Amino acid sequence: MKKSLYIKILFSLLFVLLSTYYLLIKSELYESQTALMVRDLSSVAPSASFGLSILGGGPDSQTQDSMVVEEYLLSHDMFAKVDETFNLSSHYKGNALDLYERLASDSTKEDILEFYRERCLVTYDETSGLLHIAFSHTNAAKAQEVLSYMISIVENALNEFNRRKALKQLKFIEAEHERNKLQMYASSNNLEEYQNSNLLLDPNSKATTSSSIIASLQAKLTEKRIAYKTKSEYLNKNNYELTSLNSEVIEIKASIAAHKKSLTGGDKSGLNKILFEYEKLKMQLEFDTEIYKNALIQLETIKLDALKEAKTLSIISQPNFPDGYTYPDKPKTIITILLILMLLYGIYSMLNSIIEDHKE
Repeated sequence: MKKSLYIKILFSLLFVLLSTYYLLIKSELYESQTALMVRDLSSVAPSASFGLSILGGGPDSQTQDSMVVEEYLLSHDMFAKVDETFNLSSHYKGNALDLYERLASDSTKEDILEFYRERCLVTYDETSGLLHIAFSHTNAAKAQEVLSYMISIVENALNEFNRRKALKQLKFIEAEHERNKLQMYASSNNLEEYQNSNLLLDPNSKATTSSSIIASLQAKLTEKRIAYKTKSEYLNKNNYELTSLNSEVIEIKASIAAHKKSLTGGDKSGLNKILFEYEKLKMQLEFDTEIYKNALIQLETIKLDALKEAKTLSIISQPNFPDGYTYPDKPKTIITILLILMLLYGIYSMLNSIIEDHKE
């Protein structure tokens, strides 16, 4: 009986001690909360081309930006700024927290950062696109001040992140722009050299002129043949007029053959080959010029992105002033302790009864 009584006293004492700790000793934390949304103020940029799109953001820019904000809020950089302003390190080691809760005086930076992260809660709601942020402190006013300060500096950090990304893109597109400009100049020089070497401004005009001359000669040849056939019916073939017409027909045929050879000759000076090479060089120049124009547009667009404030935080609800502590939930904690101790006492009593029965 005495043993059973001692056990009951032990469990009762545990309940009293734990209850006393949570009711009277444990530090009460006040939680300030806010909700915000990351918005992109930049207009839709022209479609990236020639490999530039791989440096851009994913299809869901808002989610990406919200994740960046979340990571930054929990980062060492953010804690360093908050700690410099509100001296959280000393607070986490000081008497404002109970002996069990507070950090040791020789705690590392990693320990303090982890302690800070436990009191800074950030959640992102993909359905609404809202970012919910809460910060806990033993002082209600301080909790609100710290959260307001964090919100005030995170927008600049978000824009700085996007600015660095734009500068990285800018460095890439500047190199592409310079390379495309040199390629365009090279294509232009190649075309100019080819025109100079063949003494042609535009082979198309020469081809058109040659075709017109051949058509005119063909018509003249037909005319002379008809005249020759008509007059040969009543004149002697040795007649001077027939001889003259025949000479003209031969000369016109030779002239036609010469012009045709200049268009489709078998050597490298054939106009068709000159025209083909000219068109190839001209198309290359047009292609390189188009690439250069696209690179120039991208360059100017990214220069603007690197300078403007493209992101903003729309605060849906301002950091509130908590009028009561949030942690711990004392009634729930006391009931939980009571149920656990009763469960443990029941398990002990059952095991003890089994052991006593075996002894008998």
